[in-house]
Amino acid sequence: MITSNTASSSLPFRILYRYICESEPEDVLNRFRSESYSSSGLYLSREEHKAIKFKVLGVSNGLILGCSLGPLVYHVCNPVTRQWVTLAKSTKTQNFFAEGFVSRVNEDNLVTDYTVVRLEMDHSVVRQEMLTSFPDYLHLEIFSSETGEWVGYRVPCPFQIAFPKRGAGPICFKGVLHWFVNDHGMVAFDPYKDPKSCRLIQLPADRDVQSEVTHDGLYRLCDACQGKLRLFQVAPDATSFYCFSMWDMKDYDKGEWCSEFKVTRSDLSSSDPELESWLMKATFLPLSFHPFDLDIVYLRCVELACLVSYNIQNRQLDVACKPTGAIDDLSWRVVVPFVIPTWPTPVPIPPVKVVIPEIGPLRVFNG
Repeated sequence: MITSNTASSSLPFRILYRYICESEPEDVLNRFRSESYSSSGLYLSREEHKAIKFKVLGVSNGLILGCSLGPLVYHVCNPVTRQWVTLAKSTKTQNFFAEGFVSRVNEDNLVTDYTVVRLEMDHSVVRQEMLTSFPDYLHLEIFSSETGEWVGYRVPCPFQIAFPKRGAGPICFKGVLHWFVNDHGMVAFDPYKDPKSCRLIQLPADRDVQSEVTHDGLYRLCDACQGKLRLFQVAPDATSFYCFSMWDMKDYDKGEWCSEFKVTRSDLSSSDPELESWLMKATFLPLSFHPFDLDIVYLRCVELACLVSYNIQNRQLDVACKPTGAIDDLSWRVVVPFVIPTWPTPVPIPPVKVVIPEIGPLRVFNG
């Protein structure tokens, strides 16, 4: 367990490592011990040399969507109430993944329903090199807690779609799911909107596109934070003129971004002597935005094998976590920020579809 307390958040939160060695949901929930809720902080739980059995797929309004691996089974969990619900199994192909998770709350801030969206990516990921053209539709499978069933959709798009080779779950912003696509943008889909449709949102044109292509988006962090959709980009090469750059979405409907800053390495500072000595040459990978503080971004420092926080206002980097184990694979793809709720939100239980077997003709036997 890696911990670091910060004074800037109002609720306790964690940055979760998506992959867990436990297989049962109740064992996974044991990772959320009650003593961890008393203070805010950054938490990363990792176990080396153990088989991965559970994956955290997404979070929404205090609920966690996860799946048990081998065979694939989905669960929705509340770590505070320790309640978990196992979703009905889908009869569709296993080519569906890159799952998105969205929930809605009422005026009392209680979750009323949730939706899981699975995206089929076999055409664009597995056989991408063999394709001369890409599909102009989204093939989705959607589970609703209100119906308790999976429903397949083929959603037409006004453009051809090619997803990155390393598919990842979507970004959720204002209830809309956004998957990265290879034409330097995101495809957006609102699961609660009818008729079903999607749109393309381009990323800022003045970002480092070549780095994004070369490193498959590894040095790019895009997520929602305090009602804002923002993009934070790190230069992978220490010789690059700009080190950190950030954009905020100015107009979501028009897809317009606004550049917030571009800073050089000489602009950076640190109160930690060791980190200060590495600022001009260290490699940083973006991990997560602070869920409450718009001025804080968390990154991984490769050379020092630690997690650091970057303060946007004073351009200062500080060590946030010093891990006890290896963090070689940590990136935004394998972690997810999770705010631990203080209210006991129950998990809505989907209705169970009862299948009544056909009854043959009545046969009467005389004794």
